[in-house]
Amino acid sequence: MDTIQTLINQSSVLYSEAEIKNAIHHIAYQINQSIHANELYVLVAMNGALIFAGQLLPQIKKNIQYQYIHATRYENSLTGDSIRWLVMPPKDIENRTVLILDDILDEGITLSEMVSLCRTMNAKEIYTAVLFDKELKKNKSHLSDFTGLKVPNRFVFGYGLDCKGLGRNLPHLYALN
Repeated sequence: MDTIQTLINQSSVLYSEAEIKNAIHHIAYQINQSIHANELYVLVAMNGALIFAGQLLPQIKKNIQYQYIHATRYENSLTGDSIRWLVMPPKDIENRTVLILDDILDEGITLSEMVSLCRTMNAKEIYTAVLFDKELKKNKSHLSDFTGLKVPNRFVFGYGLDCKGLGRNLPHLYALN
């Protein structure tokens, strides 16, 4: 069984806590400048976007209502599968400006599904923000409106992202070697 120390020993730091916090500050600035609605309904993708949301939301200068959503493809695995909804968006997003927060944009399949569902629930406007964007050599199903940091096409964990259920609370972003 892996321990967090074993995973750290098999990894390297991609971004420090300070670099990540600076990226979050930049995302907040972009949101404040770009989204003109005074009220924003934020949907936080669990579990990965919890730390990201906790640091981003106090920096957004809008009236915010928020709720969590949970759609998964990984289930503590290193590879994605079909999307399974654990918690769907609330019905009261209708005619609201929605901002979906997610930890990482990989292929864009999960984020695309989240946006699509909000669209069918008649959200007025839908924006997306991701803390990390994985650089892939293929087109993504969805691109984020606001992005923090680019990461190489390696398995990453820390700062909200897990590796086999471990490491979400680490202050840096790591990549398995």
